[in-house]
Amino acid sequence: MSKSSQTGDEDRRTGPKRSEASRIAVQQAAIVELNEHGWRGFSVDRVAKRAKASKQTIYKWWQGPALLAVEAVLDTLPEIVEEDGNPEFKVAALISPLIAAMRNGDGAHIWRGVLLAAADDPDASEVFREWMHRDIRQPLRHVLAREANLGHIRRDWEIDFALELLVGPIWQRLLGMRGPIPERYAERLAESVMAYHYKDAPKG
Repeated sequence: MSKSSQTGDEDRRTGPKRSEASRIAVQQAAIVELNEHGWRGFSVDRVAKRAKASKQTIYKWWQGPALLAVEAVLDTLPEIVEEDGNPEFKVAALISPLIAAMRNGDGAHIWRGVLLAAADDPDASEVFREWMHRDIRQPLRHVLAREANLGHIRRDWEIDFALELLVGPIWQRLLGMRGPIPERYAERLAESVMAYHYKDAPKG
């Protein structure tokens, strides 16, 4: 490869890297802003200043501050990895990263802002719902369907009700009680979900 061609390839690689670095800087600044000022006091001006990015760039990548705030926090969650083991363990694994994020430092305060931002803006709400569907609802459906097919749980299960049993208490603690998330909360919620579905399961 010629020196000029190699330089051209390096230049093309440098561009995307700078854009990715800028995106990460903006998202990190958004999380800091959410932590320091909450959703109601969220300022794109301060985010831009902290990230050393222009507001034009920010609004080019995100349609509004709510979408920025929600995506920034969601992107910090690790990808869900399907676990082996009993169904309680599999269900707990779906919410363990979320629980860990809320228990880490100011995580609960940050996630409280995420819920408020998602409630205020339709685009942010859609992104939040897509995350819930992809990372929690669909995997939960797979666990329940498998257990029902094996005859381990009742066959009249409803995915939306099961989802409410699993994540509803989390949102209640975060927004209603504004209390701390206890240890082993993911395991306890998973056990309660499965205990409900074991009830009156057909005997075989």
